Amino acid sequence: MRLPAGPLVAPLLVLMLPALGACALFTDAEPKIPPLVWESGDARLIDPRSATVPPQESLPARLVLYRFLRGVAAGDVRVCGYLIPEYEQDAFGAVGGCRSGLAAERRRLGARTLAALRGVTVPMARRGPGDNEMTVRFGDLRWRTAPPEPAGLLAERFVLRRVGGRWRIAA
Repeated sequence: MRLPAGPLVAPLLVLMLPALGACALFTDAEPKIPPLVWESGDARLIDPRSATVPPQESLPARLVLYRFLRGVAAGDVRVCGYLIPEYEQDAFGAVGGCRSGLAAERRRLGARTLAALRGVTVPMARRGPGDNEMTVRFGDLRWRTAPPEPAGLLAERFVLRRVGGRWRIAA
């Protein structure tokens, strides 16, 4: 005995019609495109001078600032070797003034700030402002204790410059 095909096909057509109608929504002449959204990882949209430098690339410069800050906390005058002469002139009043002026600067910083400097780390640096330079903002420094206020030798930002194959603090 053979069943007529009509009673079986009709319910299938009723179920398929909404699906076939939905296909018409996707065949418009003008395709639907989602709005353009900036993604933070898209390197084409980041100013290379303000971009964070990869950790391995910035390590030598960051290490200079780390040693300088920790050396200031310890009162080690060898940190003066990390300064370019122009910065030493600005910070200590004379080229060569770091060796004689470090103790006075440490007194101005105070015990609480010196204690904070003993636990400071320099986790990141940014490119610029010039070629062969990197910048570390005070806010980018990490502290084991409460961070001190920027003052004196603790600038709002430190500029590190590559001079003769070595990184030195320029501003």
